Order: sequence, then structure tokens, then C-alpha cells
Amino acid sequence: MSIRLDVGQANNTLNARLFSSSGLWTVLGWGLCAVILLGFSPRLFHIQEYFFFPLLGMAVLLCVSERKPLWIHASLLTPFLFFVGWIAFTIPFSIDPWISLREWQKVVAQLAVFYGTCLIVQEQREEYFQKKILPVLLLGAIACYAYSLLDFLERGGNLLDRTIRAGFPKVDGADFTWLSTNVLMVFPLFITGFLAVTGSGKRLMLVCGMLLSLSALVLSYSRGVWLACLTQIVVGGFLVHKRYTFRLLVIGIAAFLTLGVVLGQLGLHRETFDPWTVKARLAVWNLSAADLLDHPIIGVGYGVPILEKRHGQRIVELEAANRGIPDIPEKPHNWYLMVATGTGLPGLVFFLWLLTKVGTFVYKEFTKATTPESRWLQMGILLMVLGFSIRIFFDDSFGGSHSYLFWILVGTSVAFSKLRRGVEKQIV
Repeated sequence: MSIRLDVGQANNTLNARLFSSSGLWTVLGWGLCAVILLGFSPRLFHIQEYFFFPLLGMAVLLCVSERKPLWIHASLLTPFLFFVGWIAFTIPFSIDPWISLREWQKVVAQLAVFYGTCLIVQEQREEYFQKKILPVLLLGAIACYAYSLLDFLERGGNLLDRTIRAGFPKVDGADFTWLSTNVLMVFPLFITGFLAVTGSGKRLMLVCGMLLSLSALVLSYSRGVWLACLTQIVVGGFLVHKRYTFRLLVIGIAAFLTLGVVLGQLGLHRETFDPWTVKARLAVWNLSAADLLDHPIIGVGYGVPILEKRHGQRIVELEAANRGIPDIPEKPHNWYLMVATGTGLPGLVFFLWLLTKVGTFVYKEFTKATTPESRWLQMGILLMVLGFSIRIFFDDSFGGSHSYLFWILVGTSVAFSKLRRGVEKQIV
């Protein structure tokens, strides 16, 4: 009889642990990792969306049942709410309110991802990033970049010209913009992760991830991403060893100019050095700037498709009149300008306020970190934010799985700051 009672008590204890609130928070933590993994394929973005929002609902219900506060870091949430609110205010004045409404819903989803990440990660342990998020990022990156590079080689891509570019394979062609932007976001985390972990096996895997990332970044031939990555390297070097940063910068510029001269003399990479893509962007930016001057307060309508809706025929005429520009894009190719023309100067101010708050917050957490692991984590996220902020100056890629990964990493930084303050209070 006593044996049966002991077995029954053990089973009850096991079930209680499994279905306890701490166990559910652990499940939500793994669910967030699954969301990150799904984000390494642009074709799975909608599945990623559908997977995340049930996690958010469960997190809110758990907070309510445990009587935990639902309000998170005010310094970041406040500008986010102002930005979302201003876009909503401008929707009725859009040239196509339905397009702006659909695009606004995407920003609301980004706010939900940031908010949900904060709720979930703040209930995890301090090693959550190293033991769960970083391995998931590495697994997704190795699979995604290897798949993209193999496709690049099968299509005849090489290092000698820019005609064929590495990108994530899709039905309508390789998406080099998506691939290069994704690499830009995870590459600094692999570098700082390498400095944070101790095991030789883990470091070897991170080196493999860095090499694949660097190969995908180079072979995507995205010059805006190259500039952003160079900035990440220079700023990262400055944060680690200030005295050597200037030397590295001079050496890097000299090597880049030498490489450009050599390639130019050999007649290689003419497409890379051809300024027609710059002229095409300037043509689109001129159209957007004219819209901003005409509608400086409420804009012409939020959303990337608004430009084609408003200037589609004008772009066709510009292509016909400028034979030196074979393809003028029907997208803004500048996120800041898209926000300004779509929602007016107040919308741009709110977005810059939000982005500045994110950058300064992560930097402060980097300087205040009490452990090497936390310091490297915050530095990786800081470099991600910096590189992505530069990237969106040359493209309108602040959407889809990129925006989800961005806000998940920023939310992780916010949640870990709360964990750090909690530990400090316990010590005091």
C-alpha cells in the first residue's frame, strides 16, 4: 500500500511541475525559439505569425492569473505607441486608406511581438539566450545560408561578377535583399556569442555560422549591407579596443579602395561599380521628397505600395526618358523617407524617437552589464540595431520576418535588463 501511495504522490508531483506556471513559462520560452527558427524562411512568415500570437495570448493570461504587471519598459513602449497612434491618425487622409490600414496592421503586429517577447523572456533564466536563442539562431542560419549558397552555385554564381547574386530561393527568383538583411542581423550576434561561450565545440559551430554568414553577405552583392556591416565591425572594434579602431578603419578603407581599383582595371564587377542603381534610387527619392513637401504634416499614405499607387505612370515615363537607368524601382528603397512621405514629418519624428530610444537603451545596458556573458549579449544586439538602422536607409525592409527578429532581440535586451535589476536588488 505504501509503495502505491509513494508512486501516486510522485506522479502527482511530476504533473504539478509540468503544469505549474514556471513550466508553462518554459514552454513559452521554447515557443519563442520556434518563432525565431521559422523566421529564417520568408516563405514561412505567415506560419511564424500564426505561431506567435497564441504565445502572446498565453503569456498575457499567465500574467493575469499570477497577478504580474502587464506594463513593460515605458521608455520604449511610449514612443512605439505614439508611432502606431500617429499612423492610425493619418490613415483616413491616405490616397488609398485600405493599403495604409493593412500596412498599419503590420506595425501593430511588430508592437505585439516586442511586447510579447518582453513578457515571455523576463520569466526565463539568465542563460536563456546562450542555451536556447543563440543555438536556434545558429541552427536556422546554417540551414538558411547553406541552402541559399548552394542555390547560388547551381545558378552559376561566382566571385567575379554581380550578374548572379546569392539570395533565398523563391518561386519568383532568389531574394538577395531578404538574405543579406537577415545576415546583417545575426552576424554580430555570432561574433559576440563566440566571445561569450566557453566550450570549444560551441565556438567551432559559431565559427561555421560566421563563415557561412560572411559568405552569404559578400555574395549577395548588396552594397548597402556591406556598408552597414563595415560600420558594425568598426563600432564593435571601438567598443572592445578603442586604440586599434582607427588603424583598422584606415587599413580597411585602403584595402577596399585597392580592391576596387584592381577589379576596375581587370574589367570585373562592372555592375557593382556602375552608378545606375544610385541614380535609380535618387529618381524615386526625388518623387518621395516632392510628396513630402506637398504634404508635410499627414503625408500621402503609409505603406510601401503607396509609391507605386501614386507614381506608377511617372516611373514608366522616367525610365523611357533616362536610358542610362534601365530599371527604376517602384518602391521607396528608404524606410525613413517612406515613413516621412507616408505619415508626414511627425511620423518620421516618432519613428526616429523610437529608434533612438532603442539604441540608447541597449547601449546603456551594455555599459551596465555585470557579467561578461550579459555584456557580449547586449553588444551583439546593439550592433544589430546599428547595422539594421543603416540598412533601412537604402531599402524598405523593415517588415516581415526581419521586423519580428528585430523586435524579439530588442525585447530580449529589455527583459534581461529587468532580470539584472532584480538580481541587483536581491544582492542589496
